[in-house]
Amino acid sequence: MVRHFILEILKYYLLLTFVFTVVSIIRMYVVETFACNKKKGVHRISALMSEGRFRQYPVYAFDEVRIKRKRGAAKISVFPNDTGKKTRAVIICPGGGYAHLCTDTEGFPVAARFNELGYTAFVLEYRAGLNCSSHAPMHDLARAVRLISDHADEFNVTMENYILVGFSAGGNLCATFGTEKYGYARYGAAKPGALLLGYPWTNVNHWLQHPYWNIWIGLFGIWLSERGNLFMFGPKGMTKRENRESLCVQKWVTADFPKTYMFSGGNDVLVPSSAHTDVLAGKFDEYGIDYMYDKYFGVPHGVGLGERTKAAGWLLHALRYVDPDGPVKETVPVPAKTETGQPAEKVHTFADELGDADESDNGNF
Repeated sequence: MVRHFILEILKYYLLLTFVFTVVSIIRMYVVETFACNKKKGVHRISALMSEGRFRQYPVYAFDEVRIKRKRGAAKISVFPNDTGKKTRAVIICPGGGYAHLCTDTEGFPVAARFNELGYTAFVLEYRAGLNCSSHAPMHDLARAVRLISDHADEFNVTMENYILVGFSAGGNLCATFGTEKYGYARYGAAKPGALLLGYPWTNVNHWLQHPYWNIWIGLFGIWLSERGNLFMFGPKGMTKRENRESLCVQKWVTADFPKTYMFSGGNDVLVPSSAHTDVLAGKFDEYGIDYMYDKYFGVPHGVGLGERTKAAGWLLHALRYVDPDGPVKETVPVPAKTETGQPAEKVHTFADELGDADESDNGNF
């Protein structure tokens, strides 16, 4: 009798959680179709091309690509602003779980929006999928920083306190690059001045320490983590503890971690905030990092700009925080305090509560 009762409960639990997960994933893809506004990126590229101002550059030199052909997949797209004013450089890294890149949804439209706000932006297409290897995306980002620095006058930007923007796995890349251990210092690059992280996949291999009530979401987490590890480190490298630990950002946060804005969605079934952004926020609190964290009720994964969702306007909100004296100051007054009434120097906000193949790191890349 008891056994039958337990089995019935288990059956209904598996069925209901499965239905919930499927509906959540379908909803995620539906919301993505309008929240990311792919047309904004397409229209901006078309406008720049008609003016002869759209440019793309390989991250690596021809001789470097000849030695290792997969390097040829890394490139930057330049989105110059229309004001002609020099701004802090903005480098955008789309997500894709290190298996592919969501450039059309989390890259080009975001760069177009930065242009509207007066910034010159760069979209980095780093190595992913079969082109990826041990920390190759971090190498690509370091080379992009060097390339933009070398041509800063030509691009009309300053690399002092440059801004990194990353979504999902791109958020993992940017946050990792913000650490000394596996980021800018490792590659001799300048330290970023600020990070803007959208639903970042920061706790790649330790999320199981934060249990899921939904077993199907847990299985999704296992699949995403192991797929990312496989593409990043290869079949052999993915079993090494040091490699797996390197992708868990919270383990490498130090007192000089860059100023950070991050947001997550309350209905994110791929990268739940409880196992990722909440964990990173806790580490920020421990080290006294200057950061702001918004959590938007009911918002799924992959929303990019978040248009027509409760996350709409997050980018402007973030720029008020990390660059209050930048171009946004000319169009939108910077409030003396945030929505929570706390000083902008250090806040931890929750918008829903407000109602709103293997390679080593020896330079062989």
